[in-house]
Amino acid sequence: MNVGIIGAGFIGAKRAEVIMKFKKDRIVSIFDTDLVRSTALAQKVGCAIAKSSTDIFKDKNIEAVIIATVSNVSAPLCLEAIRYKKNILCEKPLGINYLEAKKIYTYAQKNKVMLKVGFNHRFHLAVRKAHDLVAKGAIGELMYMRAVYGHGGRKGYDLEWRMNEKFSGGGELLDQGVHILDLFRWFLGEFKEGMAFCENMFWDKSKLDDNAFCTLRTFDGKVAQMHVSATQWKNRFMIDIFGKRGYINIEGKGGSYGRETLKIGRRKELGTRPAEQDFFYDRDTSWEEEWKNFRSSIAKKIQPNGNGFDGMMANKLIAGLYSSSKNKKIINF
Repeated sequence: MNVGIIGAGFIGAKRAEVIMKFKKDRIVSIFDTDLVRSTALAQKVGCAIAKSSTDIFKDKNIEAVIIATVSNVSAPLCLEAIRYKKNILCEKPLGINYLEAKKIYTYAQKNKVMLKVGFNHRFHLAVRKAHDLVAKGAIGELMYMRAVYGHGGRKGYDLEWRMNEKFSGGGELLDQGVHILDLFRWFLGEFKEGMAFCENMFWDKSKLDDNAFCTLRTFDGKVAQMHVSATQWKNRFMIDIFGKRGYINIEGKGGSYGRETLKIGRRKELGTRPAEQDFFYDRDTSWEEEWKNFRSSIAKKIQPNGNGFDGMMANKLIAGLYSSSKNKKIINF
């Protein structure tokens, strides 16, 4: 597959590195508004430097584009890519809000373009293992989930683009929360209602939320709770999944978040200690597995895991939770 990349920052470079591992795929050209970055990445992968994003879209040899840009420009880039019939992998979030995501999704459907959102957390080995176990009924009917996802921040974090609403569209709820909300939907289904407290507690040079505390309930009564934070100080990723016959705990996701582990506990009877089994994963293969899924979906003409609809619905939940926090009430999604 011939690929064009728009955005040569950290994530664009990570995507390029993954594609280079697939001998049958080729990066044709790269564009970034920062010529130094695009030149460095293009030299590393051995491809052309495009003069503009439109040059990538107009290139008839390019079959798919990766959009790894600041969030506020992802929507117009996606729409232009669809107009040129390019398959798209757009980094999360899909646009900066629900309305943008809905417009992108609708246009992609109309033009029969493959649209995938960069929800690589679905492809972490522990998360995939958990999803398989749940699907097989290993812990019984699900009741609830809870999650913590936070990073330590860094000097000047509140001055970065992620904490500037003009560029990001929202704070920590949108930045890291979108991943957790996507996983909640993947495990539990659609949500009916929710409430949130989205607070600016520390990074006071930004008005955006650096902590978000959220509770959601599905149409059939399952509950999900999460805390996403830019004041975790030590990076953490944790998900608990509780069923009527047991539980699954996921901790870490590699790197600064610690070793990726999964623990499953199976309850024999009330009042007895569950039988536990541990799994350990020493390498983050989520980016490679997500790329495999994207290219396979294009070849087989089937929807990818973490598609445009998923991106749109995650943004819908975020819009509702921000509204809940602002209006101090439970929101019906």
